[in-house]
Amino acid sequence: ADLFGQKHAGAIHGKALTAWAASAVCGPMGLAYLRSHSQQKAVQELLEIVDKDDATAIKKSFGCSIHDYSTIQNLIDAKTLTIEKLMQLAPAGTVDPTPFLYDSTCYFAAGLMSMAALSNLLIRPLDLNAALKNLQASKST
Repeated sequence: ADLFGQKHAGAIHGKALTAWAASAVCGPMGLAYLRSHSQQKAVQELLEIVDKDDATAIKKSFGCSIHDYSTIQNLIDAKTLTIEKLMQLAPAGTVDPTPFLYDSTCYFAAGLMSMAALSNLLIRPLDLNAALKNLQASKST
């Protein structure tokens, strides 16, 4: 309010609240999307591992081929085809991807927080004398 005056305080406050509300909605949605993407990728990789080990295991367990993408997606959406069930079919020694599902999500969140920290470090105090001179010069013309 010192620089822009009290008449602009409401607009500035409104913009800040709008940005916070948008981040409160978009942030969790974006992170949920990244986790979902990681889960889909892990399921696809496990499907390929199981198919290489035993080409008929997926057909016996889920009633579809690995190449029947729409049925596979429907089974994933219905939570019939899960990482846990695929791990039961996977050969011994296959690494369970479950602990790593949030890796990309956490890296993305850490990147955003780093950008925010750097942005805050770049903020410098305004030179009030220069701002007032510019304001007076603009009023006189």
